[in-house]
Amino acid sequence: MTISLEVAGGVATITFDRADKKNALDSPMRVALPRIFEQVQDDVSIRSVVLTGRGSDFCAGADVREMGGGGIRDSMARVEILHRMVRAIVRTDIPVIAAVRGVCIGVGWSMALACDYVVAAPDSRFQFAFRHIGLAPDGGAVHLLSRNLGQLRAKSLVYSGRFVSGEEAFSLGLVSELAPADEVLACARTMADHLAQSPTLSLKMIKRQFSAAETQTFEEALSGEMAMQPLMVRSEDFREGTTAFKEKRPARFTGQ
Repeated sequence: MTISLEVAGGVATITFDRADKKNALDSPMRVALPRIFEQVQDDVSIRSVVLTGRGSDFCAGADVREMGGGGIRDSMARVEILHRMVRAIVRTDIPVIAAVRGVCIGVGWSMALACDYVVAAPDSRFQFAFRHIGLAPDGGAVHLLSRNLGQLRAKSLVYSGRFVSGEEAFSLGLVSELAPADEVLACARTMADHLAQSPTLSLKMIKRQFSAAETQTFEEALSGEMAMQPLMVRSEDFREGTTAFKEKRPARFTGQ
């Protein structure tokens, strides 16, 4: 398999492992990734995720050599598989952190945008290059970019198909944190370790709130809080957090 999964200390590290092809996603990788995220989702010991690529690149997108051919039905099936990858990240209800070095292109960038936190090298290179090969964007690219950037600036990046450096992506609000290339993964894991020691249920509910906020009215958001908060105050982590605050000591959250 050209995607690896390692779990340690409550952190799952999912790695695209095709460095000789800049971690471009071939068919087996596209099928495997949603299954790996399902495995992570079902493992209650995992409390945060790092998504990264082996070697000097994050992901060069879908393998161009496998595009086209086979007629409309086969093309639709390939797009659906791409959709499953991005959905798997969005629907994972624990924090997912992208650690980006080198290129992050096409559906690779969609997957990074679908994460909750992005650590990138200043010289990493992001691109939606669909126009250069005569395609419309897929993998939720337009939605994810517009949601994070606004339509006018999103259009300028998609219409031009130009590269965006990690430094520019940070200035645009598309990257959470910059780190030297050789420190990106360590920085992402430090954040993942921190989140893995946090109140897991709280983070899950926060992630659900952000997901729902895209389509909710303000009153609907308040109604969601009304259903959510009375449950949260019954959690072990709430009791531990409030007790630790009163005792002026660090909280020891268990994710319960």
